[in-house]
Amino acid sequence: MTETPEARVTRLTRELAAAKVDALQQELAEATAAAFAPERPQGAAIDAQPRRSRAGWLGGNWLPAGGVAASPQRLAPAPRRVPWKYRAMLLPWSWWTVFTLFMVAVSPIALWAWIPLAAAGTAGLTFLVIVVLRGRRDRLQLSLLKWGDVADVISAEVVSVGTYYSGTTYQNVRLPQAHGWHVERRWYSGPSTSTKITYQVNNQQGVLGLHGLPYDNGVILAHPQHPDRALCVSAWAYDLDRDLDGNWTGKLPVRAVLGSVAMTLVLLTWTAGMVTLFTVQALDLPGLVRK
Repeated sequence: MTETPEARVTRLTRELAAAKVDALQQELAEATAAAFAPERPQGAAIDAQPRRSRAGWLGGNWLPAGGVAASPQRLAPAPRRVPWKYRAMLLPWSWWTVFTLFMVAVSPIALWAWIPLAAAGTAGLTFLVIVVLRGRRDRLQLSLLKWGDVADVISAEVVSVGTYYSGTTYQNVRLPQAHGWHVERRWYSGPSTSTKITYQVNNQQGVLGLHGLPYDNGVILAHPQHPDRALCVSAWAYDLDRDLDGNWTGKLPVRAVLGSVAMTLVLLTWTAGMVTLFTVQALDLPGLVRK
């Protein structure tokens, strides 16, 4: 079909308008990129531009996808003062501890009925184990508060996810999940996720295993002189608030204080009850020689 002169003029006019639009759009995109691109000192090489990365937290600051991290919010130089309120948090509330106490008291109930002294001894040993493990945890946390620095997370790899047939699953358990410095604590039912977090501090790499909810760019505090000592901020029973100088504020929510008091009372009451009950029962057993 032969194109008439009028049709050709119309077609060329339409193509010219489309070409101008494409050219203007490209020019606008270049101008926008130049206007919002970070400034580079004169004479600096192209390779010296800040590294771009995927979305995430780097050095305690949010890094947008394809963007450049802002100046990190640094902590005060170490050693930092650790508020006395943080030191007073001896036994934060732990559902795992409550579950352990319940299982020790109930599971071998038949054995405890036959050998009451074994129950009393096991109760004392359980108390000792819980206190020692909590003491080691407290020592690590206080050390990181005093000496720790914000680590750069290199990678976070999901190692395993619990299922109905294997692994760990939760049912109406309150679990923490860190988003940067902020820690969200919520009731959760579902599988447990094990994450392998590789981080860097003081030009040294370390690996941290995180269990519970999936890792979501939470801040990792690591010891610069001992990179293997590190914790995610979700490991603390309270939020690690800081003032403008990067020092810990020492603020504790009422929930954390009440939880600590309740956990201490539960552990002491359980231990005293188990030891007293089964010791009395053992003394009343027939055949026990008394002087």
